[in-house]
Amino acid sequence: MRSSQIWGPYDVAMDASSPWSSMADALEFAVSRIEGDRDPLNDRERADGNLYVMRMLAAIGQSSTISLDPDHPSFLSMLESVRFLGAAGPDIDYDVAAVRPDSLYRISGQRGDATYVGIAVYAGAGATGANAIVRSVDVDEVLDTDGTFSWEFSHPEAARVIVRQYFHDRATQQRGSWTIDRVDAGADDTARPRLLGSAEMDARIANAANSLRWNAQLNQLWTPQLREHPNQFVRQSADDIVAAIPNPDVGYATTWWRLEEGQSLVIEFEPPATRYWGLQLCDRWYQCFPDRRSNINNGHAHVNADGTVRIVISDGDPGEPNCLDTSGHRTGVLFFRWLHAEPEVLPTCRVVPHRR
Repeated sequence: MRSSQIWGPYDVAMDASSPWSSMADALEFAVSRIEGDRDPLNDRERADGNLYVMRMLAAIGQSSTISLDPDHPSFLSMLESVRFLGAAGPDIDYDVAAVRPDSLYRISGQRGDATYVGIAVYAGAGATGANAIVRSVDVDEVLDTDGTFSWEFSHPEAARVIVRQYFHDRATQQRGSWTIDRVDAGADDTARPRLLGSAEMDARIANAANSLRWNAQLNQLWTPQLREHPNQFVRQSADDIVAAIPNPDVGYATTWWRLEEGQSLVIEFEPPATRYWGLQLCDRWYQCFPDRRSNINNGHAHVNADGTVRIVISDGDPGEPNCLDTSGHRTGVLFFRWLHAEPEVLPTCRVVPHRR
């Protein structure tokens, strides 16, 4: 059993009731979830599992140290190094701000030329339920002719707002820019921002520990039944995956994928008529690796003459125009996203011998 005291480099004992003790316990728990996963780990999977723990620490550290003040709101952009967690899409940028219930806010700025820009407001722990979507808008609905937009919102349970940008090709599409302001009678731009006290910092550390625990067991909390029926896509609505803070403008289908050595997974579908669809390959901890061919979208996918799309998932290059690389992993999660549409039939999956 681990000691209730944690010793630092200066031999100073930490009280077991300290929030840092909770963080240490959460870190130990996170590592145990990696090593104790129900499917065996090979060397690559163990390495990426440990990388997942480090990414979680980086993401949680970022959000815990930057002040998210709902009275003086600003957007926090998910950093490149940490944003590929929780099945966050490689094609998607996320900007997050904290807001206060019943207060009035305005988001305004330049849209840019991303394929899609959408705003969604989420509830806190109220009657509606944590992470429930309470307001949303596709920015194109409020866009001026000069490419700028302004949108105001208020809700009695609002807790955070997320602006999402979807890209087909980041190299050629310009990112938008925007700000958020509180504009109701209680707003005061001249007021001194809240200063951080020790009690609030303790609360942040405790929240960070809880977040670390939650993310460490994401593949058990989030649709665990998928593991029992691998390689079969299941349609999921925003309500089905509310814990994942979904986009209300997007539909989702998910499957747990599983392959043995020497096998590939062939996915075939007729894509929906939409501005954007994308298929994303994740490992068992819902993290993806854009540098390893883990995502394909309708901006660059090869489409067959009959309008269908075939994507092959394998360890290495199968010599197919559309392929995703497992990078030595044997199991994980696939996410299919589509915007403002509904496919007539979900993608089909079949396991075949790997062709090199």
